[in-house]
Amino acid sequence: MKYQIVKTITILLITGLFTGSVFAKDNDQVVTDDLIEAVISIDLVSLNVLLSEGADIDTLDAEGNTPLMIASKIGNPRMLRIILVHNPDVDAVNNYGETALMIAAENGQFAVVQQLLEKGANIHAKNNERLTAVDVANRFGHRQVINILNRSSEEILSR
Repeated sequence: MKYQIVKTITILLITGLFTGSVFAKDNDQVVTDDLIEAVISIDLVSLNVLLSEGADIDTLDAEGNTPLMIASKIGNPRMLRIILVHNPDVDAVNNYGETALMIAAENGQFAVVQQLLEKGANIHAKNNERLTAVDVANRFGHRQVINILNRSSEEILSR
């Protein structure tokens, strides 16, 4: 038992040495990967810790997706609230020209669409295929999402 504790502490200390300044140039990529992984795995604790330690809320994965975009696909309300509190760019686009609003619309994430609209997401933005969020929702048959997007569009036009 004592040996196991000593072994664990030794491993932790050695691991700590390898995360120091010697490897600082890779540290940003590690934090980026950790933040993206925390969102994908819906790890709210890690998400909070990474963001409280200054991780970039608008960091990108290989496809140009931000944590907000990934969360918009997943639709976990707590995770989305945590991310939105850190003021991400709600209109950032990925490699396909998609915004978080378009991704939420594609996946039928009604509550996410509502929250993004409340945060001022651009309802008229177009992806690389020249489709808006309402076009995307229409393509996938998400009626509830289509309705809220159309109402929001009408409200914007009436101002």
